[in-house]
Parts: sequence; structure tokens; C-alpha cells
Amino acid sequence: MNRKLTLPATNEQKKLIHRLKRQLCLDEDTYRNLISQYSGGRTDTSALLNKDEARRLISNLIDPEGKHVKDEKRKYNLVCRIYRTSCEISGLNAPYDVDDPIERQMNIAKLNRWLRQYGRCKKPISQQSYEELKQTYRQIVARANKE
Repeated sequence: MNRKLTLPATNEQKKLIHRLKRQLCLDEDTYRNLISQYSGGRTDTSALLNKDEARRLISNLIDPEGKHVKDEKRKYNLVCRIYRTSCEISGLNAPYDVDDPIERQMNIAKLNRWLRQYGRCKKPISQQSYEELKQTYRQIVARANKE
């Protein structure tokens, strides 16, 4: 059973939305309409956005023409491979349920902690460039092959 967990937007996402609002000089009505559009009319305030809605809004505000969608998709696929491989490592995520959304969030947090402690670039996975992600993937695969 693959349930979708709707978590509220993180504080970092909310701060970024407000910073982009100021940088793009959006007036209040335009801003509220934009939030309403991305929440499907559910809300007009960023405080009530969920994580996925905030992610889509941010990506549209940063890249309205969608020029970087291909690069982001490539990074996303690599992050998914890293996560799947980390679930094979017994000391990291192997004994935990990957179908439970709450466990999945905990597994991502454990992976980020492991990367900050043992990873080559010492950054959480969401802040890594594509080249750093490739290095991380090679490191995770090497670790998984040792078992």
C-alpha cells in the first residue's frame, strides 16, 4: 500500500516563497491568486500550503519557462537511485518499511545524517549538485556492495 503523505510546507519553503515574492515584486492580489492556483483553490496563504504544493510553486517562480526541468528530472532520478540503494544497506535503512510515508521521511533524514557524517561532500542530498550526487551514488553503491 503506497499512501501519499501530505506534510505541511517547511519553514525553509515558506521563507523562500516570501523571498521570491519580494524579488519578483508581486502585489498582494497576484500573490494570493498564485497560491490559490497552486493549492487547487484550497487556500490563499502560504502558511497552509503542503510540501508538494510549495515545491511546485517555488519551481514555477524560479523557472517560469521550465528551462531547467530536464536537469531537475535528471537530478531527481539520481536521488531516487541513491535512496533505493540506501535501503539495501543494513546499517542505514534496510530494516525499515519503505512503503510507509512516515518511515520514508525518517529514512531520508537518516540518509542525510549519514551523508553529513561519512559522505564525500558533507551536505544533505537536497543541497547537492548533479556532480556531487554522482559521487554520492558511487559511494553508496560501494558501501552496499561491501555487504
